[in-house]
Amino acid sequence: MLIEPMTKRLQDQSHFDRAVRVVLHDAIALHGAEFGNVQLKAGEDLVIVVQWGFRKPFLEFFRKITRDDGCSCGRALKSEHTVMVPDIETDEAFAPYRDAMRAAGVRGCMTTPLLTSRKFFLGNVTTHFANVHRPTTIEVDTIKSYSVAAANHLLNLLGKESLKAKAISMSQRLYQEAGAARITV
Repeated sequence: MLIEPMTKRLQDQSHFDRAVRVVLHDAIALHGAEFGNVQLKAGEDLVIVVQWGFRKPFLEFFRKITRDDGCSCGRALKSEHTVMVPDIETDEAFAPYRDAMRAAGVRGCMTTPLLTSRKFFLGNVTTHFANVHRPTTIEVDTIKSYSVAAANHLLNLLGKESLKAKAISMSQRLYQEAGAARITV
């Protein structure tokens, strides 16, 4: 089964930041996605802490997501369920985000909450696709199971550190590397 090597690779990570990167890379590989990001909860909002394939304009546009945002990340934050948008051009709630997604070369996306087995919400992992894309049932089931294992492991690695503080710290580092302005949460 796909989840076993993914979970092993994740559990071999003893540092939070590295584990978050493994989650992103595993999700991208599982879905064959061209782009992706992981967002962590910083208070009531989400901030991007690791990403693959995006440039500064995308990162600036999606620097902070709330539960009221209609993008897949905002919907997943609000519902705590996986949100698939196979085609951003046909999803009405996605209308305010289309220009930013088109400019980044994205046509479809899928966001899966990082929700522990005890239902503690840490954030989201999102895979983005250059073309219209609907993941297979096996891919969806695998990422859902993996996201629970990932959330449990990440929470364990977080220890007594505040999730908000960790999210802001990682996000600040990401935006400095991208040459973007500092994030305010």
